Formats: sequence, C-alpha cells, structure tokens
Amino acid sequence: MTVSNVIKYLLFTFNFLFFVGGIIILSFSIHIKCNKADYQMTDELLPALNLLIFIGAMTLIFGFLGCCGAFRENRCLLILFFLGLLAMFLMLLAVGVLGAVSRTEAAQELAREHMEQLLPLSEQPKEVQEEFQKLEMSGFCCGLSEGYLDWGNPTVVPDSCNCTDTSRNCMVLDEREIYSTPCMTYIMTWLDRVSDSLMGIAFGFGILMILGMVFSLVLICQIRNGKNCIF
Repeated sequence: MTVSNVIKYLLFTFNFLFFVGGIIILSFSIHIKCNKADYQMTDELLPALNLLIFIGAMTLIFGFLGCCGAFRENRCLLILFFLGLLAMFLMLLAVGVLGAVSRTEAAQELAREHMEQLLPLSEQPKEVQEEFQKLEMSGFCCGLSEGYLDWGNPTVVPDSCNCTDTSRNCMVLDEREIYSTPCMTYIMTWLDRVSDSLMGIAFGFGILMILGMVFSLVLICQIRNGKNCIF
C-alpha cells in the first residue's frame, strides 16, 4: 500500500502533542476542582469543569490510539480515533457554550443568590467563616454584597476585613479601617477569568481536533485505496 510518510508522521506527531495536551488539560481541570475556594468556583461552572476533566481523560486514550494507528497504519484504530475526536469536539463545543452562559447576567445573578444564602456570615459554621476570611484577605474585600454589614453585627467583623493595603478602597468602622469593597466584585471577576480559561482551552483544543480529524481521514483514505487519494 502507498501511504504518504509526510501525513503518517504528521499524524503521529500530532497525536503525541495531543497526548501531552491531554495531560495538561486534565491536570489543570483537576487542580481547579481541588482548589475550588481559591478559584471561586460556583455551581454554574462545575458542569463545564467536570466535562473538561472527562475530555482530558479521553484525550489521553485517543491520543494513544492515534499514535498506534498512525505508526502501524492500522485503519481500524484510525477510524476509532476519528470517531473519538468527533465526539470530543462536540463535547468541547458544549464546554464553550457552558462557559459563555456562565458569563451572562442571569447566571451571575444566580451565583449571587446562591452565595447570599450564606448571610449573615457570622451565623455560618466555623469552617465556612474561615474560608470566607481567606477570601477577604486575598481579595482585599469585606462581606459579600453589602460590605461589613453582611457579617450581621459590626462587633463581629473579623480581622480579615482590616485594610492592610491603603491603595484599596477603605472606610473607618469603630476606629478600625476596613475594606469597603464587597467580595462579590472579586468573586465575579474570578468567575469571568475561569470562564475565559475554559473557553480558551476549548477553542484551542477544538482547532487541534479538526486538524487531527483531517489528517486521520487522509491517512485512512490512503490505506484503503493503497494510493494517495488527496495528495
């Protein structure tokens, strides 16, 4: 059979990079999920993140199949690789849609309503209060949407609200200087950043998948016909 070595090794190289990319996307997704508090992950973004984890795992498998199929010129493995890429491409489109939806005003309003169920913060379990205080220190903010009032009582406002960076917006409360910016602003900024990351990854891998499908179809065609059917 006559198979173009250029296409063969291009597909093999692509699949190796695809395999490495699968490791990266899987590691990145798992890292975000294991550190949801740091990335301020909301329930609206979790479906897209879980789907991205699944896609990363499948990328490893199909990257390996593609390498084997290209190297051994195995038509069955290449067809399986093509179908797998097509399925993952459709899933990536879903990730992009979920990421875009999470940025709409309606989704952000749902996130606000979900988080405001924590009010007043002083009545939440100790673990929840400690996590929120870490958020206040990293975000240079205080409270959720109404500032220090979200703690329920000015006397219980924690030290995490203390204004340690004078370049930020601060105010005076009972002879203390605290941050006046609510943390909801910081949370929504993080929501946009994570959404951008998800859509960026989906777009980049989508382009790679289209190239992989084209190369695999060309190689399948050459193996089937025993000659170059396109080039």
